[in-house]
Amino acid sequence: MGVRSLPIPRITRDQWRLSAPLARRLASLGAPLALQNTIIAVGGMVVQSVVNSFGVLFVAGYTATNKLYGLLEIAATSFGFSMATYTGQNLGAGKIDRIRSGMRAGSRMAVATSIVISAITITFGRPILSLFLSGDQQETEQVLSVAYRFLFIMSVMLFVLYLLHIYRSALQGMGDTIVPMISGFVEMFMRIGCVIFLPSLIGQDGVFAAEVVAWFGAICVLISMFYVRVHRLEHGQPLFRRRRQG
Repeated sequence: MGVRSLPIPRITRDQWRLSAPLARRLASLGAPLALQNTIIAVGGMVVQSVVNSFGVLFVAGYTATNKLYGLLEIAATSFGFSMATYTGQNLGAGKIDRIRSGMRAGSRMAVATSIVISAITITFGRPILSLFLSGDQQETEQVLSVAYRFLFIMSVMLFVLYLLHIYRSALQGMGDTIVPMISGFVEMFMRIGCVIFLPSLIGQDGVFAAEVVAWFGAICVLISMFYVRVHRLEHGQPLFRRRRQG
Protein backbone atom coordinates (compact mmCIF):
# COMPACT_ATOMS: atom_id res chain seq x y z
CA MET A 1 0.00 0.00 0.00
CA GLY A 2 1.46 3.31 -1.08
CA VAL A 3 1.80 6.31 1.16
CA ARG A 4 -0.50 9.18 0.26
CA SER A 5 1.17 12.55 0.43
CA LEU A 6 -0.81 15.61 1.45
CA PRO A 7 0.11 19.18 0.62
CA ILE A 8 1.40 21.27 3.50
CA PRO A 9 -1.17 23.98 4.31
CA ARG A 10 0.23 27.47 3.95
CA ILE A 11 -1.41 30.63 5.28
CA THR A 12 -1.40 33.49 2.82
CA ARG A 13 -1.49 37.18 3.58
CA ASP A 14 -5.06 37.51 2.30
CA GLN A 15 -6.25 35.05 4.94
CA TRP A 16 -5.08 37.41 7.69
CA ARG A 17 -7.20 40.29 6.44
CA LEU A 18 -10.20 41.27 8.52
CA SER A 19 -13.54 40.58 6.86
CA ALA A 20 -15.88 43.37 7.91
CA PRO A 21 -19.13 41.50 7.05
CA LEU A 22 -17.95 38.42 8.93
CA ALA A 23 -16.84 40.52 11.92
CA ARG A 24 -20.25 42.23 12.04
CA ARG A 25 -22.01 38.88 11.85
CA LEU A 26 -19.92 37.41 14.67
CA ALA A 27 -20.45 40.52 16.80
CA SER A 28 -24.21 40.41 16.24
CA LEU A 29 -24.25 36.81 17.46
CA GLY A 30 -21.81 37.20 20.34
CA ALA A 31 -22.93 40.50 21.85
CA PRO A 32 -26.41 39.29 22.93
CA LEU A 33 -24.86 36.18 24.49
CA ALA A 34 -22.38 38.29 26.43
CA LEU A 35 -25.15 40.61 27.60
CA GLN A 36 -27.30 37.63 28.58
CA ASN A 37 -24.56 36.23 30.82
CA THR A 38 -23.94 39.69 32.28
CA ILE A 39 -27.54 40.32 33.30
CA ILE A 40 -27.85 36.86 34.85
CA ALA A 41 -24.72 37.59 36.89
CA VAL A 42 -26.17 40.95 37.98
CA GLY A 43 -29.33 39.21 39.16
CA GLY A 44 -27.19 36.81 41.17
CA MET A 45 -25.44 39.71 42.89
CA VAL A 46 -28.76 41.24 43.94
CA VAL A 47 -29.94 37.89 45.28
CA GLN A 48 -26.73 37.49 47.24
CA SER A 49 -27.17 40.90 48.87
CA VAL A 50 -30.64 39.85 50.08
CA VAL A 51 -29.33 36.48 51.26
CA ASN A 52 -26.66 38.21 53.33
CA SER A 53 -29.37 40.02 55.29
CA PHE A 54 -30.66 36.72 56.76
CA GLY A 55 -27.56 36.06 58.84
CA VAL A 56 -24.44 33.93 58.80
CA LEU A 57 -26.11 30.51 59.20
CA PHE A 58 -28.55 31.16 56.37
CA VAL A 59 -25.73 32.35 54.11
CA ALA A 60 -23.72 29.23 54.90
CA GLY A 61 -26.64 26.95 54.02
CA TYR A 62 -27.42 28.86 50.83
CA THR A 63 -23.78 28.72 49.78
CA ALA A 64 -23.51 24.99 50.48
CA THR A 65 -26.40 24.27 48.11
CA ASN A 66 -25.00 26.58 45.46
CA LYS A 67 -21.87 24.43 45.45
CA LEU A 68 -24.04 21.57 44.21
CA TYR A 69 -25.80 23.74 41.63
CA GLY A 70 -23.12 23.09 39.03
CA LEU A 71 -23.51 19.34 39.46
CA LEU A 72 -27.28 19.60 39.11
CA GLU A 73 -26.87 21.64 35.94
CA ILE A 74 -24.02 19.81 34.23
CA ALA A 75 -26.23 17.32 32.36
CA ALA A 76 -28.56 20.16 31.30
CA THR A 77 -25.60 22.02 29.82
CA SER A 78 -24.58 18.91 27.88
CA PHE A 79 -28.09 18.52 26.49
CA GLY A 80 -28.01 22.18 25.51
CA PHE A 81 -24.74 21.85 23.57
CA SER A 82 -26.16 18.83 21.75
CA MET A 83 -29.38 20.61 20.78
CA ALA A 84 -27.53 23.70 19.53
CA THR A 85 -25.50 21.51 17.18
CA TYR A 86 -28.52 19.42 16.17
CA THR A 87 -30.78 22.35 15.30
CA GLY A 88 -28.00 24.17 13.47
CA GLN A 89 -27.18 21.17 11.29
CA ASN A 90 -30.80 20.44 10.42
CA LEU A 91 -31.54 24.09 9.72
CA GLY A 92 -28.60 24.16 7.33
CA ALA A 93 -29.82 20.97 5.65
CA GLY A 94 -33.35 22.32 5.36
CA LYS A 95 -34.82 19.47 7.43
CA ILE A 96 -37.16 21.53 9.58
CA ASP A 97 -39.33 18.55 10.49
CA ARG A 98 -36.34 16.96 12.18
CA ILE A 99 -35.89 20.03 14.37
CA ARG A 100 -39.37 19.64 15.83
CA SER A 101 -39.07 15.85 16.31
CA GLY A 102 -35.56 16.18 17.71
CA MET A 103 -36.74 18.72 20.25
CA ARG A 104 -39.46 16.34 21.42
CA ALA A 105 -36.92 13.53 21.86
CA GLY A 106 -34.37 15.82 23.51
CA SER A 107 -36.96 17.24 25.91
CA ARG A 108 -38.05 13.76 26.97
CA MET A 109 -34.47 12.70 27.63
CA ALA A 110 -33.74 15.91 29.53
CA VAL A 111 -36.82 15.57 31.73
CA ALA A 112 -36.09 11.89 32.41
CA THR A 113 -32.50 12.74 33.37
CA SER A 114 -33.64 15.56 35.65
CA ILE A 115 -36.07 13.22 37.42
CA VAL A 116 -33.29 10.72 38.13
CA ILE A 117 -30.99 13.46 39.44
CA SER A 118 -33.81 14.94 41.52
CA ALA A 119 -34.54 11.57 43.10
CA ILE A 120 -30.88 11.15 44.04
CA THR A 121 -30.50 14.63 45.51
CA ILE A 122 -33.78 14.46 47.45
CA THR A 123 -32.89 11.03 48.86
CA PHE A 124 -29.20 11.60 49.59
CA GLY A 125 -29.16 15.40 49.78
CA ARG A 126 -28.42 15.68 53.49
CA PRO A 127 -25.37 13.36 53.48
CA ILE A 128 -24.03 15.10 50.36
CA LEU A 129 -24.51 18.59 51.79
CA SER A 130 -22.90 17.59 55.07
CA LEU A 131 -19.64 17.09 53.15
CA PHE A 132 -19.49 20.86 52.66
CA LEU A 133 -20.22 21.71 56.30
CA SER A 134 -18.15 21.64 59.47
CA GLY A 135 -18.13 23.22 62.91
CA ASP A 136 -20.38 23.17 65.95
CA GLN A 137 -22.97 20.38 65.73
CA GLN A 138 -25.95 22.58 66.61
CA GLU A 139 -24.98 25.26 64.09
CA THR A 140 -24.21 22.63 61.47
CA GLU A 141 -27.69 21.18 61.87
CA GLN A 142 -29.24 24.62 61.36
CA VAL A 143 -27.13 25.25 58.28
CA LEU A 144 -27.93 21.80 56.93
CA SER A 145 -31.65 22.46 57.38
CA VAL A 146 -31.41 25.66 55.34
CA ALA A 147 -29.28 24.02 52.67
CA TYR A 148 -31.56 21.02 52.27
CA ARG A 149 -34.71 23.17 51.97
CA PHE A 150 -33.09 25.07 49.11
CA LEU A 151 -31.85 21.84 47.49
CA PHE A 152 -35.28 20.21 47.82
CA ILE A 153 -37.09 23.11 46.13
CA MET A 154 -34.61 23.17 43.24
CA SER A 155 -34.68 19.39 42.88
CA VAL A 156 -38.46 19.20 42.65
CA MET A 157 -38.49 21.76 39.83
CA LEU A 158 -35.22 20.71 38.19
CA PHE A 159 -36.97 19.61 34.99
CA VAL A 160 -37.77 23.28 34.29
CA LEU A 161 -34.06 24.15 34.33
CA TYR A 162 -33.31 21.29 31.94
CA LEU A 163 -36.00 22.38 29.49
CA LEU A 164 -34.69 25.94 29.75
CA HIS A 165 -31.26 24.81 28.56
CA ILE A 166 -32.79 22.72 25.77
CA TYR A 167 -34.89 25.51 24.27
CA ARG A 168 -32.37 28.28 24.82
CA SER A 169 -29.62 26.31 23.07
CA ALA A 170 -31.95 25.23 20.26
CA LEU A 171 -32.74 28.86 19.48
CA GLN A 172 -29.06 29.75 19.58
CA GLY A 173 -28.33 26.87 17.21
CA MET A 174 -30.86 28.38 14.79
CA GLY A 175 -28.94 31.65 14.87
CA ASP A 176 -31.31 33.45 17.25
CA THR A 177 -29.42 35.10 20.09
CA ILE A 178 -31.96 37.87 20.73
CA VAL A 179 -34.71 35.74 22.29
CA PRO A 180 -32.25 33.97 24.66
CA MET A 181 -31.02 37.43 25.69
CA ILE A 182 -34.60 38.57 26.34
CA SER A 183 -35.19 35.41 28.40
CA GLY A 184 -32.13 36.38 30.42
CA PHE A 185 -33.70 39.76 31.19
CA VAL A 186 -36.96 38.07 32.21
CA GLU A 187 -35.01 35.64 34.40
CA MET A 188 -33.17 38.49 36.09
CA PHE A 189 -36.29 40.60 36.77
CA MET A 190 -38.25 37.59 38.04
CA ARG A 191 -35.42 36.56 40.33
CA ILE A 192 -34.89 40.05 41.73
CA GLY A 193 -38.59 40.75 42.14
CA CYS A 194 -39.26 37.48 43.94
CA VAL A 195 -36.25 37.67 46.22
CA ILE A 196 -37.30 41.17 47.31
CA PHE A 197 -41.04 40.60 47.85
CA LEU A 198 -41.58 36.87 48.53
CA PRO A 199 -39.62 36.68 51.84
CA SER A 200 -42.09 39.13 53.41
CA LEU A 201 -44.91 36.72 52.49
CA ILE A 202 -43.49 33.23 53.00
CA GLY A 203 -40.25 33.85 54.89
CA GLN A 204 -36.87 32.41 53.96
CA ASP A 205 -38.39 30.01 51.46
CA GLY A 206 -39.13 33.05 49.30
CA VAL A 207 -35.41 33.34 48.59
CA PHE A 208 -35.32 29.72 47.44
CA ALA A 209 -38.48 30.05 45.36
CA ALA A 210 -37.02 33.05 43.53
CA GLU A 211 -34.62 30.77 41.65
CA VAL A 212 -37.38 28.46 40.44
CA VAL A 213 -39.74 31.31 39.52
CA ALA A 214 -36.94 32.84 37.42
CA TRP A 215 -36.61 29.55 35.52
CA PHE A 216 -40.35 29.55 34.81
CA GLY A 217 -40.26 33.12 33.51
CA ALA A 218 -37.40 32.37 31.13
CA ILE A 219 -38.81 29.07 29.85
CA CYS A 220 -42.16 30.66 28.96
CA VAL A 221 -40.39 33.11 26.65
CA LEU A 222 -38.13 30.46 25.13
CA ILE A 223 -40.78 27.81 24.40
CA SER A 224 -43.26 30.24 22.84
CA MET A 225 -40.65 31.87 20.60
CA PHE A 226 -39.07 28.56 19.61
CA TYR A 227 -42.35 27.34 18.11
CA VAL A 228 -42.93 30.71 16.46
CA ARG A 229 -39.54 30.31 14.74
CA VAL A 230 -40.22 26.71 13.72
CA HIS A 231 -43.69 27.63 12.40
CA ARG A 232 -42.16 30.32 10.19
CA LEU A 233 -39.59 27.89 8.83
CA GLU A 234 -42.19 25.21 8.14
CA HIS A 235 -44.19 27.69 6.04
CA GLY A 236 -41.19 28.78 4.03
CA GLN A 237 -40.89 32.15 5.73
CA PRO A 238 -37.56 33.69 6.78
CA LEU A 239 -36.54 32.96 10.35
CA PHE A 240 -36.39 36.67 11.20
CA ARG A 241 -38.60 39.45 9.90
CA ARG A 242 -36.65 41.77 7.68
CA ARG A 243 -36.80 45.47 8.32
CA ARG A 244 -38.42 47.57 5.67
CA GLN A 245 -36.09 49.90 3.86
CA GLY A 246 -36.91 53.45 3.00
